Amino acid sequence: MRSFLFHTIILFLLSGLLTEVSGQYLPFRTYSIELGLSESVAHTIVQDDRGYIWVGTGYGLNRFDGVRFTQFYEEDGLAHNSVHSLFQDHEGLIWIGTDLGISVLHGDSLVTPSNVEGLNQFVILNIFQDSAGNYWFGTEGNGVWKLSTEGILTPVHKDLGLDIISVKVINQTNDGTIWIGSKEGLVMIDDDQNEATHFTMAHGISDLRIRDIVIDEFERIWIGTRAGLMRYQNGEFLIYNHNQGLNDDRILTITVEATDRIWLGTEGGISRFDGETFVNYGREEGVPALIVYSSIIDREGNMWFGTLGGGITMYVGDYFRSYNIDNGLTNNVVTGFSEVSNGDIWIATYGGGVMIYDGSELTNYNESDGLIDNKVYVIYMDSSGRIWVGTSSGISIYEDDEFRTLPESIFPFTSVRKIYEDPDDGEFWIATYNDGIIRLSDDGYVQYNINSGILHNTVMDIKRDDRGDYWFATYGGVAIYDGEQFRYLTIADGLPSNGVIHIHIDHIGRKWFSTFNGVAMYDGEKMHNLPSSEGMETIAYFVEQDQALDYWIGTNRGLYWIDPEHLIHSTDYESLLSSFRLFNKNQGLIANELNAGASLVASDESIWLGSVEGLSQFFPHNIQKRHAPPGIEFEEILINGNRVHPNNFQLLQHDQNFIEFSFSGLAYEAPDQILYEYRLTGFDEDWQLTSERTIRYPSLDPGSYEFELRAYNADGVKSSHSAEYSFKILQPYYFQWWFLLLILLIIGSLILFYLRYFRIRKQVDIERMRVQIASDLHDDVGSSLTELALQTDFLQAGNVDEEVKSTLRQLGEHSRKIVSSLDDIVWSIDARNDTAGDLTDRMQDYVNQLFANGNILVHYNFDKLRMHEKLPVDVKENVYLIFKEAMNNVVKHSNADEVHVTFSFTGRNYELLIHDNGNQIKHDRKTGQGLRNIKMRAERIGSAIEIYTNGGFTVKATGSIK
Repeated sequence: MRSFLFHTIILFLLSGLLTEVSGQYLPFRTYSIELGLSESVAHTIVQDDRGYIWVGTGYGLNRFDGVRFTQFYEEDGLAHNSVHSLFQDHEGLIWIGTDLGISVLHGDSLVTPSNVEGLNQFVILNIFQDSAGNYWFGTEGNGVWKLSTEGILTPVHKDLGLDIISVKVINQTNDGTIWIGSKEGLVMIDDDQNEATHFTMAHGISDLRIRDIVIDEFERIWIGTRAGLMRYQNGEFLIYNHNQGLNDDRILTITVEATDRIWLGTEGGISRFDGETFVNYGREEGVPALIVYSSIIDREGNMWFGTLGGGITMYVGDYFRSYNIDNGLTNNVVTGFSEVSNGDIWIATYGGGVMIYDGSELTNYNESDGLIDNKVYVIYMDSSGRIWVGTSSGISIYEDDEFRTLPESIFPFTSVRKIYEDPDDGEFWIATYNDGIIRLSDDGYVQYNINSGILHNTVMDIKRDDRGDYWFATYGGVAIYDGEQFRYLTIADGLPSNGVIHIHIDHIGRKWFSTFNGVAMYDGEKMHNLPSSEGMETIAYFVEQDQALDYWIGTNRGLYWIDPEHLIHSTDYESLLSSFRLFNKNQGLIANELNAGASLVASDESIWLGSVEGLSQFFPHNIQKRHAPPGIEFEEILINGNRVHPNNFQLLQHDQNFIEFSFSGLAYEAPDQILYEYRLTGFDEDWQLTSERTIRYPSLDPGSYEFELRAYNADGVKSSHSAEYSFKILQPYYFQWWFLLLILLIIGSLILFYLRYFRIRKQVDIERMRVQIASDLHDDVGSSLTELALQTDFLQAGNVDEEVKSTLRQLGEHSRKIVSSLDDIVWSIDARNDTAGDLTDRMQDYVNQLFANGNILVHYNFDKLRMHEKLPVDVKENVYLIFKEAMNNVVKHSNADEVHVTFSFTGRNYELLIHDNGNQIKHDRKTGQGLRNIKMRAERIGSAIEIYTNGGFTVKATGSIK
C-alpha cells in the first residue's frame, strides 16, 4: 500500500504533468496582463474567506485562484470599471469602491445596496467596517461617510466639522477609536463621544498627506506618509525614513507580518522594516514596478503587492539567493562547489572557469590566470589547503595565489569529475568521465577501469565510509572497493538505474544513490527505491544533508526535501504528502534542472545548488511550513457542455450523462504542486489522485452520484472541507417506473381484452349453439311428440278396444307432458331468453295457463327489476322451475284466492318470493314430492330456500350468482 501511494504521488509530482506558474528565479513571482489580469495597475488586493485573491485594477475586478484570473466588469454589475478599494466585512461580503460608487459581491453576483446609492457619483477610495458594524467610506473630494447599522448614511466630516476632503484610509484601534488618513492630515475620532482630533505637523507628524494606517496586534499604529513611516505609540510619533535606509519616503501601503517584519510599498519599490533598519527590493530583486499601491498577507503567510504597471507580485520567501550571467557569473552552467578554509565559496562553471564568492562579491579565475581549462567540473581543497580544480582537460592546483597544472607525465587523463584525498595515506582518488578511477600518489598512479574490474569507465562520484571502503558511482552501477577487490550493486540488486550520478553516506551510514531514474537508499541489507522507476524520466543528481540532518535531493524537477522514515512507512496520502516537499522556480530556484553533483552544504547552513541556468544559494532554515489548509472550489460544472450551478442538485435525463468538473485548490505559495483527491460515488470504487484541474466522465449510466473533491497543498496539508456535488441521471423513459407500469397496464389490458374477447366469442358460440339446440328440440323432438300425441288421439277415435284406448290415452298424456317439459327445457336452453324480463314473461305465461279459470288473483312485484339483466342459464332454469313447482302447489293444495309473486335481481343477488293467502290445505298437506323438487332445484344453484305456512303458503328462495 505504501509503495503504491508513493509511486502514485511521485508520478504526478515528477512526471512533468505540473505546470509552472512563472519562469523567474527572483524572490518575487509576478502576475500581470500576460497571465490574464485585466490591467497592470493593481490599486487594491484582498483575500476572501474561500481563499480567492481579489484584485481591483484601473479596468475591472479580478478573481485569482493561483493559476488564472476571472474578470468582472460593468456589464457584470460592477458600479464602474475603475476599482480603488476592496474590503471584506464581518459577514464575508466583498465591498468594492469604484470611480462611481459602491458594489457588493454576493457569491459571484455584483449589486449596489440601495442605502449607499447616495455615494454613486463619488470616487470611493476606502471602505471599512468598525467593531459595531457601521460602515465607513473614504472618498476623493467628498470627505468621509458613515453607514450606520440602521442603514442611515451620514457625512461624518460635516457632522464633526472636519476639514478633510480626500480620505485614503480608515482604521480602528481596540478601544474603538477611529483613525482616518487623508491628504489633509490625520484624524482621530472618539465615536462614542462624537469628538475628533485633527493632527497637524504641529503635533509631530512628518507630513499631512496620509496614505495608509495599520494597527497591528501589538497596538502599534503605523502611518504611511509622503515623508516616511510614522509609528504612533504612547501618545508620540516616531519617524523612519531614508535616514534609516528606506528606499523611498513616499509610502503608499503598509502590512505587518510580525513584530519585526513590517512591509512597505513605496514609490520606489518594496521595503521590509525590522524596527531599526530596512531591506529594500527593487527591479533587480524582481519587483515588476517601483510604485507599489497595495499589499496584503494571505492566510498562508505569503506577501502580495499591487503595483502601478506591473500587476500583482508575491514575495516567495527568503529561500534562495540566485546568480547568473546577469548578476555576476561568467557562465550559467554551474557544475560544482567547494568551501575553502577562509569561508570563501569556490564555484565551478562549465566554460567560465572558477568563480569565488567571498560573501559579497564574485571573483573570476580562468585560463588567463593559469587555469588549464575554463570547463571546470570539480573543486576540492586537500588537507594541505591546496585547491584542486578538475577540468575537461586535466587538473590545475591553486597554491600560493597561483595555478599550476599537473603535467601529463603525472596525470595524463581528462574530464575529471571528482577528487578525494585518502585521510590515511594522503593518496588521491580521482573519478573521470572516460578513464575510470585514477589512484594518484607520489609514486605515480594506478588506473581502475573496465579492464580492472569496474563496470563502466564513466565514474561520477567517490565516497569513503567509516569502514574505509570506497564507493564509486558509475554508469554501470555502484562499485565498492575494500582495498583488495570490487563488489557491485546494480539493477539486479534493486537500483532503479545503473546510471549512478552521486553517492551520499548519511549520519547513520546508509548509502543514498542518485541515478538517472530517481533515488535509492541502501541500508546494508535492502535497497529502497524512493521514486517509482516505471514510466518516468526523473533524474536525481545528488542527495545532501544539512546541519539539521534534513535530506535534500536535487533533480531535474527541482529540489526536494524528504523525511525518509515517514516516506518509506506512510500508508495514506496525507502522511505521505507531508513527508516530502518540492522547491522549484516558483519558490525562487534559479532553474528546475540542477546539475550532477553540483551541491554544497556550507558552514553558514546554506546549501549551494548548481544548475544549467546559474546557481542558487538555498537557506533551508528560512522555510516555514504552510499549515493553512488550501481552499477547494468548483470553478465550473458542465453537463453536456451546459454550465450548471455547483450548489444545485441536478435531476438529469438519461442522455445528459457527460459531466465535466473544473476546480481550483486555493494555495498560492506553490500552486503547481497542489494535488487533488476525488471520488464519484456510484462510479469510482476508491479515491483517485490527480494534479489536473479538470475531471471528465463522458458516459455515465443512470443512477445517483455524488462527486467529492479535496486538495493537498505542497506541504501535504489537506483542505478543511470537501467540495461536493450531487446529481441523479434518470433511466430512459422506457426504463422508468411509470413507463414500465404503463406497459404492464397495456399488456394486462391486452390480456384481459384477449380473454374477454375469447370469452365473449366463446359465449356467443355457446349461445348460438343453445339457440340451435333449442330450435332443433322444438322443431324436431317437439313436433314429433306433438304428432305422436295427435296420432294417439286419432287412434282413440277409431274402433279399438277399451284396453288399447286406455293405453293410447296414457301415451297421449305422457307425450303432452313431455312436450310441456320439453318446452320448458327449450325455453331455458334458448340464449334468446336469458334476461330477467324473459324469466318474468315466462312466469306470467305459465300463470295465465295455470289459472285460466280466473279463480285466483296473482299480483306481480317486478317494479325494481332491471329487465335487461342477464341470468345464468342454470339460475334462470331452476328459479323458474321453483316458481312453477310453487304455483302448482298453490293450485293443488291451497284454498288461496290471491298470490303475490316477487322477483328481484341486482346483477349479483336474486330473491324469489311466492306467498298466497290460503288458510287451509286442500286434499293433503303441502309436503311431499313438490316440496322435495323445490329444495332439489334450490340446491342445484346454491340457493337458500324457505318454505312455511304462517298466514298462507310461502316459498322464498335467495342466492347469489357465482
